[in-house]
Amino acid sequence: MRFKLGKFDVVDVRTSQSSEVIDYGVKMIGAPLEWYETMGKGIKVGIIDTGIDVKHEDLQGRIKEYANFTSSDRQNVIDDNGHGTHVAGIIAAEKNNIGVVGVAPQADLYIAKAFDSKGSADFGAVSRSLMWMAERNVDVVNMSFSSQTVNKQYYRLVSQLYQSGITLVCAAGNEGLSQEGNTNTIGYPAGFDQTIAVTAVDIYKKRADFSSVGTAAEIAAAGVDIYSCYKDNSYATLSGTSMAAPSITGAVALLQAKALKKQGKKLKPEEIRTMLHMYSEDLGEAGRDKEYGYGVFSFGRIRQDDDVNHHENTPEPGKKPSRPKSLFRR
Repeated sequence: MRFKLGKFDVVDVRTSQSSEVIDYGVKMIGAPLEWYETMGKGIKVGIIDTGIDVKHEDLQGRIKEYANFTSSDRQNVIDDNGHGTHVAGIIAAEKNNIGVVGVAPQADLYIAKAFDSKGSADFGAVSRSLMWMAERNVDVVNMSFSSQTVNKQYYRLVSQLYQSGITLVCAAGNEGLSQEGNTNTIGYPAGFDQTIAVTAVDIYKKRADFSSVGTAAEIAAAGVDIYSCYKDNSYATLSGTSMAAPSITGAVALLQAKALKKQGKKLKPEEIRTMLHMYSEDLGEAGRDKEYGYGVFSFGRIRQDDDVNHHENTPEPGKKPSRPKSLFRR
């Protein structure tokens, strides 16, 4: 069984980013509203992808452990594709006055390289990556890849991680609407009941044309023209459900950090799902639908035409953000 990264567009690449940027996708889910309380510190986030730029100025402080399952050199996780580094930046790029800021900029990253430079992987690499994540007791795993085929071993492995308390966040896929009229184009692992399938929307919260659809769709997040870290210590703008899933992964890290701080314990995967459902803006058909799932998750949306382009005063950790007189709506 083979896996392939969904087709994604690299819009542009920049060799540096001197002034710090908070991308619209991070704003869309309201992550800055939570940073005064937590930035995800102490939460373990697993990423199964093309590796990572371990020397990236916005990521090197967040990487705790890594392994390569595509070759015999376990410590070589060089990202010669760029996809994995971009995903990692969306989740946890540091707030350090340069580059970009991720959703959970103090979360710890555990990197499993399962995909080669062409974005391809075999089942052995993916399964070993999943087992490696379980051994390290990560809190959430991001899987921005898909396959249209499945086997019992794959299903059992995903089920075991879920039952052990690990939240599994997956890209729905970039197959769009089927030309044959099939209303289900979501692959696996996003198609499993144990995983959270994330579809993509643009800055106006409209479903991206490339975003897969189906009954497994659970949550939507920004996935069009997302600016994040990239290979060779650079930054790039990419599009795909691969970019939407890590926003939700970062949100899960913040939710777990909040639970740990307030309750002294972490939430179970099913409790995380309930939180995501409760605080999502219903889009498309009323209730859960095949394009948006329960809608776009957000910690809070300002009643300003849902403008995610404005430059709000981003608070420092421990400092509560000033909220406008207009109410936050759910």
